Amino acid sequence: MASQPKTKGQQSSTHEEDTSKKASDNNGDNGELSQKLESLKSALEGDLTVVPSDAALSLVEEWYELLHKAKEPELKEVATHLRQLKQLIKSNKATGHEISEVLTEIGEQTANFAADANKEIKTPIRQLGKQLTKAGNSLGKAEDQEQIEEIDSLIEILEEDLTQVDNETTLGGVDKWYNLLHKSEDENLQQIANGIKELKQLLKRSNPKPADISNVLGRLGEQTTAVGQEAKRGFKGPIQRLGKLLTKTAKSLEE
Repeated sequence: MASQPKTKGQQSSTHEEDTSKKASDNNGDNGELSQKLESLKSALEGDLTVVPSDAALSLVEEWYELLHKAKEPELKEVATHLRQLKQLIKSNKATGHEISEVLTEIGEQTANFAADANKEIKTPIRQLGKQLTKAGNSLGKAEDQEQIEEIDSLIEILEEDLTQVDNETTLGGVDKWYNLLHKSEDENLQQIANGIKELKQLLKRSNPKPADISNVLGRLGEQTTAVGQEAKRGFKGPIQRLGKLLTKTAKSLEE
């Protein structure tokens, strides 16, 4: 039997039901998103340097799955950077600064997207953007501090009477120094890393000649002092002190 056309009142009622359903769906979506936002914000409140890589990867993957199918170009861009972050974490070779840069970029994009977000989630998204940026900056600063401490530990070794320092301690300090620099794309730092590698090989010999060690240390001292002059704030002083101490140590071995 043919269906009867709906009356005007029935059509109005159906429209209201559809509108109500859409609003309910949107509220449900926003509610789920709000919960995820709170979960992510809580995770970012801790010290990111001690978060296990598998936990960090799981969190990033969850957000990538949530955003990479989005229609909004801004969210697609965030998803692209989340994919990049996933690759960095998976590599287990990324520096804190590399992760910091991506996190900061995601934070800025998230904060920008907040301007066009629904009223219910506008504020949480803006807060999340700020928190991501802050987390990225703190991660970069934490790595800077760690590197400065490694430079200071090397300075402490060089300030000792090297004839009284056991070879294992010296090699450990040199290894830290090499690991700090050999991945750098900076040509000057690569030259220093090559010199450190040469120094490691000398120190591993059973009877290294002081003159050979002095020659390498003198060259490293000059290169390190030159790099220190161009170093960013916080690094300039420690690197210049290290350069001067390397030069001084080289001269003392000549005597």
